[in-house]
Amino acid sequence: MSWQMLTVPNHQKIVQLLDYESRCNIRQCSKDDRDVVDSTKLRFEKFRISEKLSKWVQVKTTIRVEIDSFTIWLTGKEDLTKIDRGWKGEPIEELSEIKHENRFEILQKLLPRFSRNGVIEADTVEIDEINFAPPESSKFKCSNLKLHSISNPFAVEWLKKTTEVSGSLKKLDVRCWGQDEQLWPEIAGINVSESLLSELNTNCNDEQLENLKAMNLKITASAVTVDGAMRKLEKFLKYGKKSDRLELSIEPPREFQLAGLSIPRYLEIKMLKKPDEISFVAKILGGFENVHGILDPRKIEIQLNWGFFQIICFVYEGEEKPQPCRLYPF
Repeated sequence: MSWQMLTVPNHQKIVQLLDYESRCNIRQCSKDDRDVVDSTKLRFEKFRISEKLSKWVQVKTTIRVEIDSFTIWLTGKEDLTKIDRGWKGEPIEELSEIKHENRFEILQKLLPRFSRNGVIEADTVEIDEINFAPPESSKFKCSNLKLHSISNPFAVEWLKKTTEVSGSLKKLDVRCWGQDEQLWPEIAGINVSESLLSELNTNCNDEQLENLKAMNLKITASAVTVDGAMRKLEKFLKYGKKSDRLELSIEPPREFQLAGLSIPRYLEIKMLKKPDEISFVAKILGGFENVHGILDPRKIEIQLNWGFFQIICFVYEGEEKPQPCRLYPF
């Protein structure tokens, strides 16, 4: 059956499955096709905003907006901006223009074009290396969120802007330094179901750690106790999927010694190296029940480093292969 023979509802169902580039191509075919595309809910696979400082002019930056395979570059300083557009990372010269307007103001006007009722929807939203506040004109709704290297104090504002619509995420990855105390209360209030990766030094406590649903977890938690960390390990063994990895760092009491650590007796342990005062490396062969039916052995590494007590646990896949030596030039 040809496209022309399909009904409008069927057209809309098909358009919903297309990426942004394919939607644009269909929209240009006819007025009816344009109406179909415009009436169909818009949800991108990936929506990414980043900023790069010019190597030559200190006050000049390029704001890059990536929408699936479509990219917009806003390059300028003060009230002069060059706008480039293109597909698959390549600017198209015919689509370039220069405006006597600040690039941040242009971004404010630009984003609503990709929204519906003021909300930009995407499977994944990435905000990377930017030094400005989120636009007031748009909010975001996504399943997966990455916030990397956002200047202080804008990370908290971006986190609120990208989560206030739904309040829940599948995956959250936050790597913004110097804003730990402000960011953690916001992160703790988000329902993250699968993966939470954080480079922050948080004041997460035992109760908050227990309530975190994500089993693929990387977090530094200064207020978590050793007992709380071990309970999280037990929960990880029970609920973790095969691809999940637990990486938990806490600050133990000053008098804490690794030799006094109590490993649950029901776990079947095989040592991979002789334990010492700063490290414990072993395989967990059994003794626990996993709700996903995963029977693979787990590797567990417990270390005392620089005043931190760290637990790392993941599915054991044999000895890691050494990286080949690379000669200069790299």
